[in-house]
Amino acid sequence: MKKTLSFLLLVSIFLLMPVYCSAFSISKVDKLIQESHLDDNSIVAVSIKKVSDNTPVYEHNSKKLQHPASVLKLFTSYFALNTLGYDYFFKTGFYTDKENNLYIRLGADPLLTTNQIKDAFIKIKEEKGASFNNLYFDDSIIDKREFGPGWMWDDDINPYTPKISAYNLDGNIIKVNMSVNPDGSIKTSTDTTYPMSVFSDIKLNSKINYLEIERYNWNNPELVEITGTVAFPRTISVPVSSMRRYFIHNVEKILEDNRISIKSTLYASKLIPDGAELIYEIKNPITSTIAGILQASNNLMAGSIFKLAGGSAYNATGTADLAVAAMRDFYKKNKIETESIIIRDGCGISRKNLITADWITDALNKMYEEKDFEKFKEYMAQAGDGTLSDRLFDLRGEAWLKTGSLSNVSAIAGYIQSQDGNMYSVAIITQNFKESQKEIKKFEDKIITLIYNR
Repeated sequence: MKKTLSFLLLVSIFLLMPVYCSAFSISKVDKLIQESHLDDNSIVAVSIKKVSDNTPVYEHNSKKLQHPASVLKLFTSYFALNTLGYDYFFKTGFYTDKENNLYIRLGADPLLTTNQIKDAFIKIKEEKGASFNNLYFDDSIIDKREFGPGWMWDDDINPYTPKISAYNLDGNIIKVNMSVNPDGSIKTSTDTTYPMSVFSDIKLNSKINYLEIERYNWNNPELVEITGTVAFPRTISVPVSSMRRYFIHNVEKILEDNRISIKSTLYASKLIPDGAELIYEIKNPITSTIAGILQASNNLMAGSIFKLAGGSAYNATGTADLAVAAMRDFYKKNKIETESIIIRDGCGISRKNLITADWITDALNKMYEEKDFEKFKEYMAQAGDGTLSDRLFDLRGEAWLKTGSLSNVSAIAGYIQSQDGNMYSVAIITQNFKESQKEIKKFEDKIITLIYNR
């Protein structure tokens, strides 16, 4: 009789275990999805897994391919950092040869500034004089495709999607300042001497702050048109149309200001010849980009290190295609398959990227097992950081997450330390919605809070 009772007790416990997971999934997350009505016309995908053993806790459309947006940066940057190394430095080198030619080897450095180049030329003038025959640019480190495959043409004027180039400089952004004239009209000016023209028809309105920015590349890529109203003077960012022209213009201005002469003003691209002497080098650490990528979701930084990692892996000029191939090899070695997904760029802007929520949580759990992963996780955004600056305040120190946003796409993924003592991975992707991004983010936060409160 005692044996029978013990057996029945064990069976009861066993049967109750899935009921707990089921209760969590059906009565909690399913209810949120149903009440949101997002599934009526949109696609909501959710995957929640226990990190320690990769056990699925909840799944909803988790195997449907969707646009990951900037959540992709979790995986492209992890690959790039492990390929280049956390001790990697972006390098911009200045060389001279026996014919007194000057060369600049570009490093596709997303941190490089005009002031750093100015300091370099001041030092070069002190050590090598103020006259050179020719000035060449070695721009072979990455390819010349400044936009990624699958980027939308009207992203050209989006300040969050600047072009990616060997000639990266000043964040590839020009600041346009707006001030109020005595007669109440708005005056615009830029923070650079670069010949970008701004046509503006902006009105002052204390209640409405709305601007439209257009650039008609088929007419004049250096003409920006700004219309609308501003409630107060402000500054906006406009992506540079041609990184090479912008870079050369700033170099020419520095040369002129410092009375350094170049006999030939034909600035050609040319590889550094054998025997050239390195006379100055600008170095910026890759570690200074990690928070920018994982917390602020900086596309220039993410796209640059992705291409650089592809070039480094194959000892070639870096391209998105090489980076994708190298990334697939990298994750294969870490027992993460990539045949079921599509990756086309390093920052998640491409509409050709397709990933499932299930792949995301599976990859997150396997990454978590790696011995060096803890330092990567510490760079991930928590409540109050970057794109989470106004979200999930109660979960500071309990959740490490990466957000993603595109037009009609919202995503979030990462880790949650639950009150039940377990660490969970989560991926939520919603696409094809007509609601505001703000509404979708609130929906995501409710699911994440449910996981934390387990």
